[in-house]
Amino acid sequence: MATEKLYCPDFVYDICVGLTVHEFLTRELSLSMVSKKFSMAVSDHYFEIVEEEMSSPAEEILRFMSEQKNPKYEAHEKANFFVYNRLKFDGLKGQRKLKGMFSNPFKGDKERKYNAEKTIKSFKAVVFAVRAGAIEKVPPGWSIKKEPDLEDSELKEIVNKEVPIDDLL
Repeated sequence: MATEKLYCPDFVYDICVGLTVHEFLTRELSLSMVSKKFSMAVSDHYFEIVEEEMSSPAEEILRFMSEQKNPKYEAHEKANFFVYNRLKFDGLKGQRKLKGMFSNPFKGDKERKYNAEKTIKSFKAVVFAVRAGAIEKVPPGWSIKKEPDLEDSELKEIVNKEVPIDDLL
């Protein structure tokens, strides 16, 4: 029996956009290649997300970071703060419950809740909150790829997916 695909949860989309920014800044790949990698990986589990849905907010976030004067943190650190914050916290609701006996936050949504504008606003809010000391910074050495709460989740597969270079060109 085939399962019906659902829409990507908004926090998973935000994390993928943050990872797009982070990988663009830390690896020698174009923004288009990284965006395509994550859009393909997300589309394996949820309704299709096209490359532009990853690259457009990522580009806006990169533009925002380049315009900041006297940054307290490096750009790739800000991207990692955002990924960490969206994974670990559910906005004003507090800590995100990633494992539960009866619920799976990675399952997907019946209707589309994510959008680029919300992601950009969330990123800016996290950057300003970290700078002000209002939210928790990423623990030293933290990487989403090593996150134990992601075992057997769609997000773990998305994060760890390596796409052949031929598919990205």
